[in-house]
Formats: sequence, structure tokens, C-alpha cells
Amino acid sequence: MSYRLLVLDIDGTLRPSGQDRVPRAVAEAVCAVQRSGVRVAIATGRGRCCIPKGMLRSIRPDYWLCAAGAQLLDRGGAELAARRMTPEEMYALVDFFEDHDLPLRFVFRDATYAYLDYPAFAARSRTLGDSLRDGEDQDRHLQDMPFTAFGHLSPVQAEQFRQKYGYLGLRFVFEGPDSCDILSPGVDKADALAALLRRLDLPAADCVAVGDSDNDAEMLALAGLGVAVEGGSPAALAAADRTCPSAAREGVADLCRELWPAAFAGAE
Repeated sequence: MSYRLLVLDIDGTLRPSGQDRVPRAVAEAVCAVQRSGVRVAIATGRGRCCIPKGMLRSIRPDYWLCAAGAQLLDRGGAELAARRMTPEEMYALVDFFEDHDLPLRFVFRDATYAYLDYPAFAARSRTLGDSLRDGEDQDRHLQDMPFTAFGHLSPVQAEQFRQKYGYLGLRFVFEGPDSCDILSPGVDKADALAALLRRLDLPAADCVAVGDSDNDAEMLALAGLGVAVEGGSPAALAAADRTCPSAAREGVADLCRELWPAAFAGAE
């Protein structure tokens, strides 16, 4: 099968935990595939503004599926599609998290703003290299609404939110026992990928998607070849067609060489 689109998650897929950059061999492999004519897209829970310069090394994707699919951008950063939270969704989250004294942040166009408990996010933000700002004044949304939210709460508390605000349809996608992405209805990486495939007039069968987390699962199921990173979440592993080695073992580089051997013909 000659795949024509490669879609890649960043954290835990391209970038190993504990490292601030994608391994050089992985970046070089992705670039080789791209030079051979395959389009490359980055699909991440981060906002575009939250991907530090240099994190991807030499990778210059043709498209960006950011904020867990809420923001679709072209190579130059022009916004092709966007789904923002409604005021009602955002105010419900702020009210609930304030009532329960829980940390909450929002991904906006220019940065991530911690509306509640900035110190709870600050140390992790330095590790991830994202663009966290203190949003204690809670007025950033007066410029434009956020794409997604991220909060620290338990599954029990998420269920309490749903009992009170279930009519909003917000989804809590957990990445740990007490932290999760919070997404508006219809926002996910699969939805953004479907929009990109329509734009490129490509069938899903022509796409390879690689990820490791719950928020990658629907994207992996949609792609013609869904690849979960070894050690990924149960949901990602269940949705995928196969696995590749972990980010620490430079699995994406191995996958690129396997699927597109012509891109590496003659390479030392």
C-alpha cells in the first residue's frame, strides 16, 4: 500500500517523555518521507502556540491538527478550520472548578492560560515547554474563546460535572488518574483528520496515523493504518491496527523506513 499522508502525535509518540526535543533520527526519517512526496501532519493536544521552536527539530509539517483537533492549520499557520468553546461551556467549567477548588486552564490562540491555580500547572509547563500564562484575571476569553480546556480532577468529579451540566456534552479525556483534556462535542483528532482528508480529496485508506493516548484512539481507528506506540494507553492500542516501538526507541523512524523504503534508498 502506498500511503500518501502521515499523521503524527507529538508527546509520547515523536517526543519521548523527559526529553525536550524529538530525537534527531526520528526527525530525519520523517523529513525523508516528506521529501518523497508524502504529506506530513502533526496531530496534538497542544495548541499551535504551545509547540516550542526546536521541539520538532527539522520537521516542518504540511498541516497542523492542534488543540486535540479543534484547530486545523496549514504549513504557514493559516487557520483552515476551528472549533471554539461556547461561553456557556467555558463558564460552566469555571464555576464547577471554582466550587471544588480545582486547577483549570484553557488553550487559546496565543497561549495556554491558567484560570485557576496557576502554580499547579507551572512546574509541568516548564517540563513540557508550552506557553503557559497566568490567567487569574479570567478575562482572556473576552478577546476570543478558547479551543479546549485541561483540568485536574478525578473521574468521580467529572461524573459530578456531567450530572449537573450533561446537557453541554463536554467530554473528559483522561491522561492520568486526576488530569484530563476537556473537549466540546465533536472536537477530536479524528474529526480534524476527516476534515483534512476531505480538503486533500484523499480516502482514509491513504493515511497512516500514529499515537499513544486516549485522545488519539478515534484518529487511529479512522486512518487506513492506525499505529499505536508500544506502551500506549489501552484505548489507543485497541483502536490501532498494529504497534511500533516506543518514542524512546525511535519507533516512528523504524515505521517510516518500513512503510516507505524508497525514501531511504541509497542512504547510509
